[in-house]
Amino acid sequence: MKSNQKLKNFKGDNKGYVKVVGGLVALLIMIIIGVLVFWEVNDAITLGSDEANNSRNTTTAMATTVFGLLPLIALVVVAAIILGVILAFGSGKAGM
Repeated sequence: MKSNQKLKNFKGDNKGYVKVVGGLVALLIMIIIGVLVFWEVNDAITLGSDEANNSRNTTTAMATTVFGLLPLIALVVVAAIILGVILAFGSGKAGM
């Protein structure tokens, strides 16, 4: 009887999951938009001096490294969410 009540509470409250999934979708969209904006702005900039061009090239190289790591950050966030949900099953709490 008690476990039935816990199961009923778990099924009835999905607000936390909606917020987490919405936040994850927002994070992924922001990553995509940020990458697109950076590359469009970077290609449009013309600089007059060699020092400024060298600085832009360094920044572009660093951004390429960071943008390559962003999908890993999203993967870690998804893994943390899945672990939170799995751990919540055993604790009797509905959601996180």
